[in-house]
Order: sequence, then C-alpha cells, then structure tokens
Amino acid sequence: MRWLPLAFLLLAACSQNQPSGTAADAASSAQPATPAAGASAVTVAVPRIAYIYRLGFTVGADGIAAAQKAHLALCDKVGAGRCQLIALNRSGGDGSYAGGTMTLKVASSIARPFTEKLTQAIAGSGGRAVSNAVEAEDVSKAIVDTEARIRQRAILVERLTAILRNRDGKVADLVEAERSVATAQEELDQARGWLAELQTRVALSTIHIDYAATAPAADGFFAPVGETIRESGSLFALSVRGVLTLLIIAAPWIAIGGLGLWGWRRWRRREPMA
Repeated sequence: MRWLPLAFLLLAACSQNQPSGTAADAASSAQPATPAAGASAVTVAVPRIAYIYRLGFTVGADGIAAAQKAHLALCDKVGAGRCQLIALNRSGGDGSYAGGTMTLKVASSIARPFTEKLTQAIAGSGGRAVSNAVEAEDVSKAIVDTEARIRQRAILVERLTAILRNRDGKVADLVEAERSVATAQEELDQARGWLAELQTRVALSTIHIDYAATAPAADGFFAPVGETIRESGSLFALSVRGVLTLLIIAAPWIAIGGLGLWGWRRWRRREPMA
C-alpha cells in the first residue's frame, strides 16, 4: 500500500497543526479585546453549566395526584419548547404510604423561577417543601474538546477522501482506504452527537421531583382493627398449613405402625391354638 503512509502522515500533521481544544479556546478566551482609548477591557469566557434541580414535597395521602396534575399544568403553560415531561409515576395503596416522582426538562433560562412556581403550587394545595438541592456541572472543557475533535476529524475525512478520489491502486488498497475513511467519518458523527448532547444539557436543566404522603393512604379508626384481623387470619392459615404438613409426613409411618400392630395381635391370638 504505497499511498496509505501518506494518509497517516496527514493524520499526524493534522494532529500537530491543530492545537488541543482546551488550549486553543483558552488562548482565544484569554486574548483581550482591543481596548478603547483610555480604557482597558478583558474578554472573559462564560462557563457552560448543566444544572440538575432536586425538589422534595409532602402532601396529603390523597393529594399526590392533584399535585402532579398542577405541576404538569405549569409545564404545559410555558410550552413544549421550554418544558418537557420525561418521567412520571405514582404508587401507594391501602396500608402503605403513597408516593410519586416526576422528571422534567426545563429551559435553563427559566429553570430557577420555575422551581419557585412548583413550590408555590404545592403550598396552595396544602403541602410543603421538605428538600431543595441544586447540582451544577461545568461542561465547558468537554464542549471545547469535542468541538476541536470535530474540526480535526472533518479535516481528516476531507483529506482522506481527496486521496482516495485521486489515487489508483490495488483493489485491496482501495478497500482499506475506504475503511479508513468510514472509521474517521464514524468518529466524526459520534463527536457531533456528543456535542449535541452536551449543548442540550446546558440548554435544558433537569428537575427531579419527589412526592411523599404525610399519612398512610388507609386511615381512620377501623384501619388498625382491619390490619389486626388480617394478621390473625394469616397466622391461623400458617398454623393449619403446619398441621397438614405434619400429617402428610406422618401418615405413611402411622399406616406402617398400624399394620404391624394388627399383625402382632393376630399372631398372639393364634399362638395358644398351636
């Protein structure tokens, strides 16, 4: 393969000539803008942050569904372009505490005031907030590195494609060259997908909401009585099961003992006659 070393040389030259994403962008970010006369200005790179909000609320045992409905109404009100429902579940029943969760994706520009509206909606329905946490992840370096990788791979794909288009050679060499182009293109597509995911995490903040009931769903004077009756019935069923198991195990031995006793009595009756 006479021309494949040239492709690898191109890859090495591309890697050497292209500065790392972090260094290149850091240098451009650190380059001060041209100051006006008598004034100095410094360009500061704004970090790109991905936020995750975690909220916890307590409401009445029968109020979780209403609270989730109120929060969904707030999400629908701001529009599908700025609020999206990701997950929703609700659990609970007789004799257990009810609960639920909800996950939303909200435009970062309105995420903080939106969480305040969620809290106000809970307060209006008789509930209260019990936890509030914010997680922030700086993805600036990951975005810069990914953008640099995209530029490098785009140049590599372009050059390898040009070499493949203008060169003649053996079929095996051409097939290997096509595989190299396909591999570089796949890496380019993966980098573009990862960049889009990072940008989405910055543009849309994640809000996790936990709902908990303040009392069991099955409440009232007769709830403990019913629970006691159910427990007593379960114990009685277990005792009957134990007795039946013992009888089934002992039945063959009882039968054998009965046959032995019957045979011994018959033998005792016949002995004097002999």
